[in-house]
Amino acid sequence: MQRLGLLGVGLATGIVVLAQLASSSSAIAVGICKCDSNKGFEASCLPICKQANEKTKFFRPAVYFGDDPKVSSDKTPLNGTSLKYLYMPKPTRMGMERFRQFLEQNRKAAEVEFNKMHKAYLRGHVGPEEFSQAEKQRDEALVNYQHGMRAYLNTPSPR
Repeated sequence: MQRLGLLGVGLATGIVVLAQLASSSSAIAVGICKCDSNKGFEASCLPICKQANEKTKFFRPAVYFGDDPKVSSDKTPLNGTSLKYLYMPKPTRMGMERFRQFLEQNRKAAEVEFNKMHKAYLRGHVGPEEFSQAEKQRDEALVNYQHGMRAYLNTPSPR
């Protein structure tokens, strides 16, 4: 009987800790600083872009772990720049997991958007040019997802 009581207390404590972790992890978002963009980039990306580009002779994008909504609320973060040489600035374990979730979420969103366009094309609501453009966007997002996952898998996780 005592064991069951201790087990219940342990489970309740674990649930509280998990809830606290979940609420604290939502405060910091993940985004992509497109340091190679022709349009420029956000001011909060400047230090990360300097770090990313100081050791290379070319501009490359970087992962943003922060709370600037301008960076983390990009509707199509996997489009617009190649993530082949993605820079990841000293992530934490939680940061790495959020980055993986960020990649998965945006890959799924690209697939959903493409599927909507494909159905509209089959019904005759959009033309072949619009469908072709949607297909290119989806393909670019998938390639960048793969580049991001490669960076995720090759970056040593802090212990």
